[in-house]
Amino acid sequence: MPLGEPSRPGALVISLDFELHWGMRDHVDRQSPTYAELADSRAVVSDMATCFAQRGIHATWATVGFLFATTRSELLAHAPQVRPTYRRHEFDPYGEPIGADERTDPEHLAGSLVREVASTTGQEVASHTFSHYYCLEAGQRREQFRADLAAARSAASLHGIELSSLVLPRNQWNPDYADIVLEQGFDCIRGPQPSWGHRARSGDEQSSTARVARLVDSYAGFGAPPTVAWHEVVRPDGLCDIPASAFLRPYSLARRRLESMKLHRLVTGMREAARRQRLFHLWWHPHNFTRHPKENFEFLQRIFDEYDRLADVEGMRSLSMRDVVSRVRDRDGSTPTD
Repeated sequence: MPLGEPSRPGALVISLDFELHWGMRDHVDRQSPTYAELADSRAVVSDMATCFAQRGIHATWATVGFLFATTRSELLAHAPQVRPTYRRHEFDPYGEPIGADERTDPEHLAGSLVREVASTTGQEVASHTFSHYYCLEAGQRREQFRADLAAARSAASLHGIELSSLVLPRNQWNPDYADIVLEQGFDCIRGPQPSWGHRARSGDEQSSTARVARLVDSYAGFGAPPTVAWHEVVRPDGLCDIPASAFLRPYSLARRRLESMKLHRLVTGMREAARRQRLFHLWWHPHNFTRHPKENFEFLQRIFDEYDRLADVEGMRSLSMRDVVSRVRDRDGSTPTD
């Protein structure tokens, strides 16, 4: 830490849900135009990691465990014996056909991309569970979640990566599983954004009203996006929670006139975090940039331009989830009291 820099400055925290087809397989089949874009989204991952490094941005890549493998045999070697028994069978990923290797199945295997991200300056490879596990769906059980997280850590060992941060798929945080998260060696999660539209819910609990609320929040919302204070990060059980502040909704031709509103809302949250020395946590999926890469990357550069200004004027910092944990704890692992 540079001399004179506060240990807990205002910070921009970025996390990415890196999942390829595993994150959408229950509603996107192989004949879908969206599926056809997934191979191209791999280039987006490389370009995004390069962009982050060039702009001095630290980020957390929450990666589905299946993607750590470069071959089907590698994936199967790390798959758990205890698997989720979802009531809705479309959620079970273990019946998904997988190609022999990353070259023949770039939508489901991505070991080379994981290595690329892990070797890029400032990037943290984290977990999005092993199998894109849904913690709130009916039928799954505690011991299945435990086995899934153990498999995620095992798969990460392929690349010498020790996982410490966890992002739950579909933001399905289940508070009854906190002890398992800690037991499996994770010390930080990205909790759901604190608003009604973003609260953790199962697929059956999703509604059009909640989806509209999330859409409106991306462009207008009610007040500034939420930020979190440093002293609020550590929960009573010792697990760190850096809740989401905002989702970076991708560029849309239908809503292109609202892009300035979207930028204003995100900038408002960043300025609030910088001024009050709080954390602003922005997240999205790399594949969100695939359809309109030029517009999406230009928008991202505008966010980083504002970050640079806030870094110069307010001392704001770019931190991964792991960076936050390292700053929020004392050297001996205890939690600061102030």
